[in-house]
Amino acid sequence: MELNSVTQLISGYDNALFASFIVSLIIIISGRIHLRYSSRGRQDFEVQKSHINPTPRIGGLAIFAGCVYGWYSVENFSAEYLGYILISGLPVLILGLADDLCFQIKPIYRLLGASISSIFAIFLLETWLTRIDVLYLDKLFFLTPFAFIFTVFATTGVSHAFNLIDGLNGLSLGISLSTSFFLTVVAWITSDTLVILLCLVFFLSTLGVFFLNFPWGKIFLGDGGAYFQGHCLSWIAILLIVRNPEVTAWSILLIFFWPVVETVFSIYRRIYKKKSASMADREHFHQLVFDKIRKWKIFQNSLNFANSFSTFVILPLFVVPNITAIIFYNDIENAVITFFILLSLYIFAYHRMKATT
Repeated sequence: MELNSVTQLISGYDNALFASFIVSLIIIISGRIHLRYSSRGRQDFEVQKSHINPTPRIGGLAIFAGCVYGWYSVENFSAEYLGYILISGLPVLILGLADDLCFQIKPIYRLLGASISSIFAIFLLETWLTRIDVLYLDKLFFLTPFAFIFTVFATTGVSHAFNLIDGLNGLSLGISLSTSFFLTVVAWITSDTLVILLCLVFFLSTLGVFFLNFPWGKIFLGDGGAYFQGHCLSWIAILLIVRNPEVTAWSILLIFFWPVVETVFSIYRRIYKKKSASMADREHFHQLVFDKIRKWKIFQNSLNFANSFSTFVILPLFVVPNITAIIFYNDIENAVITFFILLSLYIFAYHRMKATT
């Protein structure tokens, strides 16, 4: 299908934005009914806390509602794929929401939920990773069990990664918007209409929540929403790689650069300090930026806007890798070099930030 026909296929897609925005408003307005559950009452004791007022953490419901309404409104060939992605994402969404509602679901169970969601996606979409563009290692993907296991590992990791970076107004949602946008650009370049349509539904559903999350902080994404958006985006990315052999997996890694690197580096940091990899701390890059900015005189009486401004400061750091992904979408060598250069810059910037806070 030619790309000039895409505009003829997107009728009703604005419903995804409408639904997620309206559901977000309903969640905010009805706060008196559910805040003692949805604001996670134990947040005063959380080491990662960076907000004062009780705020609903169930923005994932709004994103899911937007996606479902978008799926209901879709009348093109992408509907089946979208439905499968949404169905497969239910286990991790439900377990994440349960944790948001104070049921205190352990991280290992949320990771298990993400793994189950990935297994569902493999069988529903009949798709899995067939390469990662690493010499010799790609040969292992001819072994179906290895390909299955690696796919589950990778997608579960991305789901967890989006939850890990959810600590500032608009950060995880902004990265989600950026990721879906740049996946759309790569899909446009490769004339993959299916991926364009899938990205559009998710982009609009996320945007509806983003409007009320940034900079006002009226609603938070929560674990359910963070895990769910990581799951959906990782599977859209896998479809893009599998359907388009010219797209290098390294360019997709550049699109997911910030959540993936933050997660891997956090695991390394905790192992190096002989702490549990699942133990929360306040040493993520975005938290270091926030702790530094909140000390500025201009923000001393406005913790919420110090929070949002921190996201604005970090914005170029996750957009730049996305832009390079477009430049080197079919160039493995330069994409690999770019990834490791950016990784080195991230580590340097992290240690500089840590030394000055």
